[in-house]
Amino acid sequence: MKITIDGKETDITIEQEKTIGDVLSALEDWLRGSGHRISGLRVNGETAGESSLDRFFDQELSTVETLDLETAPWAEHAVQSIVSLYGMVGEMEKSAYAERESLGAEWAALPGALFLKSEIPELWDAAEKTFAGEGPAPGELRGILEERLRELENPRQELAGAGSLVEALAQRLKDLPLDIQTGKDRRAAETMGLFSTLAEKLIRLFNLLKIEGFFPENKTVEGIPVLTYIGEFDSTLKDLIRAYEDRDTVLVGDLAEYELAPRLLQFYETIKT
Repeated sequence: MKITIDGKETDITIEQEKTIGDVLSALEDWLRGSGHRISGLRVNGETAGESSLDRFFDQELSTVETLDLETAPWAEHAVQSIVSLYGMVGEMEKSAYAERESLGAEWAALPGALFLKSEIPELWDAAEKTFAGEGPAPGELRGILEERLRELENPRQELAGAGSLVEALAQRLKDLPLDIQTGKDRRAAETMGLFSTLAEKLIRLFNLLKIEGFFPENKTVEGIPVLTYIGEFDSTLKDLIRAYEDRDTVLVGDLAEYELAPRLLQFYETIKT
């Protein structure tokens, strides 16, 4: 069997794979490290479409002479998938409430939806709940999708625009224990939510810029490998959430002022630089 990727013949060795689906799964794992995903498939010269994918996936390799694959950058797949969902949300807004569930089922079967379910599960979950009438309102979901598209299309510009938010939030983190002590529960809860949202955004932007090749594997933040730094950042955030729920203002203050606020600023400066 001859396998080509983007028109170039490969020397991939078939070992335990029995079907085309097995081969594709193995290739997806291999492509993941390069920031690409499979975008097109031809089997024995026949192009696979949405209606024939299942048939091709189950096809035995003994019947395959040529397998031609096309790939595209992860970000390109993500943009196409989000744009597809954005269009379905527009259709949902024009439809009767009773039709939303069927629209959701139609969307869930599309390749773009399957990509989101696998690669950006939080968007899949939000969309599924919106179609079921249980999650974000359609307008709110559109706003989320628009933000994600801005990040994908120009992550550096989106990063630059987050600077004032990072500085303001770092100050609010320092004020967090005082807000709790003085009964400003609404402001404290808002600070927690904003911090979680902004931290997730910075990590998304870091990952996008990493795919573009801006961050070598040995990149560090304060002498710590960046992926380890992100893991510690996430762990400390969870500690803060537990302390906040327990109303432990002393621990909240220590974590917010001396751990998370400076780490947030340093992480942002590292990415921006």
